[in-house]
Amino acid sequence: MDILLPHSLAALPAWAGIIVTIGVPVVLALVFGRAMYALFTPHEFATNATVGAVKYGFVVEIYAVVAALALVGAWDTYQTSRDTLQKEASGLYMLALSVDTFSGPDFAEARKEMRAAIRGYAAAVVSDDWPAMQAGTPNPASDAAFQRLTRAFLDVDGASSGQQALQQKIGDWVGSVAEARIGRLSVTSRSLAGLIWLLVITVSVAVIAFQWFFNGGSATMHYAMGSVIALIVGAVLLVALKLAFPYVGDPALLTPRPFLALMEVS
Repeated sequence: MDILLPHSLAALPAWAGIIVTIGVPVVLALVFGRAMYALFTPHEFATNATVGAVKYGFVVEIYAVVAALALVGAWDTYQTSRDTLQKEASGLYMLALSVDTFSGPDFAEARKEMRAAIRGYAAAVVSDDWPAMQAGTPNPASDAAFQRLTRAFLDVDGASSGQQALQQKIGDWVGSVAEARIGRLSVTSRSLAGLIWLLVITVSVAVIAFQWFFNGGSATMHYAMGSVIALIVGAVLLVALKLAFPYVGDPALLTPRPFLALMEVS
């Protein structure tokens, strides 16, 4: 199993994602309950209650471990993606602030190229990189724009001591942007492996189904408890999916808003 199915679920609009990840488990729980009540008698449920409860407790413990693994891994993916995005945007912002340091008519063309390079790179990220990242297939389409940005800032020779000192920092900022850019484009490779998602889904189904193998007293109460358990399982899956794929979905957790602002640099 690859990440195509989890990515597709994360890419759904919010209302559709809730229906699929929460509504489907609830329906599945009710269907399992109806089938089990049709297949087994109350006496069979009663005789299996003690052993079934112990085994269900074991399944729940496994689910807790797997859910924690998925949530922690997904949170790490989101946090790394968020920090990487902030690092790239802040590097570009510092480059934009440094442009006016190269004052005077001799640097007029250089200043114009610097600002144009920042706007061009930000536009390339929004129009080229972002749709590819949302599709789950990052494509470094902004490479040419980044090369232009690099040359625009690193090829300038400062005249004053202040400008020459600033050039050392400019190199650091360009390097920071480059490092963050690589991290942003490789976010898909850092997502949870397909086998982890398969394990999460398998254990989730087991938790939903296994509760029906022993009697819950009142059938209505058992259906209600089964629905609540399914809601919890679905909510865990929804949160893990959104965190693991922060660039996809409507709305997405991470948006290109910082780059849209940088497109207005003048």
